[in-house]
Order: sequence, then structure tokens, then C-alpha cells
Amino acid sequence: MAAPTIVLIDYDEAVLAANSEALQSRGYQVHTACDGAEGLKAAVEQRPGIVVLDLVLQRMPGLQVCEAIKKNPQLGHTKVIVAPSPTFHIDLKKARNLGAVSFLNKPYQPEDLVRAIASVEAMPLPENEAKRVATLHGYDILDSAPEKAFDDLAKLAAIICDVPGAMITFIDSERQWFKSNIGFMANDVPREMSFCAHAIMHQDVMVVEDAEKDERFAGNPLVTSGPQIRFYAGSPLIAPTGEALGTVCVIDHKPRVINENQKTALKLLANQVQVLLEWRRYMNRAKSSSAGGK
Repeated sequence: MAAPTIVLIDYDEAVLAANSEALQSRGYQVHTACDGAEGLKAAVEQRPGIVVLDLVLQRMPGLQVCEAIKKNPQLGHTKVIVAPSPTFHIDLKKARNLGAVSFLNKPYQPEDLVRAIASVEAMPLPENEAKRVATLHGYDILDSAPEKAFDDLAKLAAIICDVPGAMITFIDSERQWFKSNIGFMANDVPREMSFCAHAIMHQDVMVVEDAEKDERFAGNPLVTSGPQIRFYAGSPLIAPTGEALGTVCVIDHKPRVINENQKTALKLLANQVQVLLEWRRYMNRAKSSSAGGK
């Protein structure tokens, strides 16, 4: 099996050298570039699995490179990690929309980069992914307005597990979207940054007691920077046809454990969310049929 290929794009040659050495020692094939135009050329030629992209570049700005990679059909599998500088303000939502799947704030050490890459590479895909996404879209839940019935179940999850954060989430093809969101300030995140993308691979509750000690998440921006997640527990939302659509999950900013009763409660809450989804879909279809009959 060929070693994974990574393209590093950074104006600082010392940073490139240190990062390249660290990655090559772990078996990666590494190509480097010091400006945006050369970096994009390297990406097109090498078709890497991952591009690590500084945003302050000559000849072609980092976000423009990011967008060009996203639009290139030959680079559909390439994932971009952007590296914002503390002196260069960047709209992270805009960067996500332009194709960035993760972030690594500068300055960082080569070991930080290794962990960030490992976190992106760790994202799993279910074998039934195409059917799973089609089933999710059939519920017409994505980007819907907040609903009290869902919010109440998320609040109950936080109370039961005695944590500051709880969410009801859905895993789309490229993002995790939050239907209900307690204690976490975001509407969605890239799927590569999603704990729940891992949780939907399980039938039971997935628990991460300390994310800093789990190689799947130690380099995740949600762990290394705000909101600094340490603890996660999520129960999958399973459609009647068997597809995992998302989760009911809880988070904390410190390591912790939950007991068996709390795990059972998360599963029961996930069941109730699924009941709400089925009822919501039934009512939407009934309204559509009624409107069509007029």
C-alpha cells in the first residue's frame, strides 16, 4: 500500500522543513511549496490526501488556493487543513465553505500537525453511506428551524449526564448539523471535526472519557482550541430501516465518566428523538398531500 501523500504550503521554509521531517519519519510522502501558486500546482500534480495550507501566501492567497482545490474535480478526495495566523484574522466559516475540513492555529509544533492529520484521517465512513445520506435527506430535517420538542430532549440529556453541553446532531455527507444545541456555539462543523461521525459507526453509546488521550481526537480543533472538548458521549439515532442518521450527545470541558444508567438514558432519549423524526415526517407528508389535493 502506497504511503499517504501530503502537500505542505507555507511561506516559512523552516516550518516546512521541520514539518516535512516529522511527517516523513512517520511514513508520509511529503511535497512542499512556499507560495500559493506553487502549492496549488503541487496539489494538482500530486493529488494528495491532505493539504496543509498557510493562509498568508504570496502569488495566491491561501483561501483562493483552498477554493481552487475544492472546485478541481481531480482533487475531490483531497482534504484541506488551514493554518490561521494569530496576526491574520480569518472567517473560519468562510474557510469551511471554501473547502477547509479542519484548522490548526499558528504557531504550532510538528507534533501538533501530526495529531491534526491523524484526526482528519480517522474519520470513518459507514459501508451504507450513500443509502444513509439519502435516508437522512428523506426526513427533510437539515437546516430546519429550532423546535422546542427537540430542544427539550437535548436539555434533558445535559441534566441527566450533569454536563454543560448537549446536542441533537445529524451527519450529512460533508458536515455535522445541529438540530438542537445546548452550550455549543455553532450551527454545523465539517464532518472531519465531528465526534458524532464516529458515534454513528456504533450501535451502542460511544464514550470518550478524555479526548486529549484519544488519537482520533487529540488533534481535533474542537479539542485543541475552543470549545476545548474533553469528554463526549453519544447515542446514535437509528432509522427504522437501520441507517444511523446522527446522535444525541453530551460534552464537557473536562475529562469524566458516566454510569450505566446515564448511558441507558442517552439511548432512551435517542429513541424519543427518532420518534419525533418519524412523527415530523408523517405530518409534513400529510400537509403536502393536503395542499396537493386542493
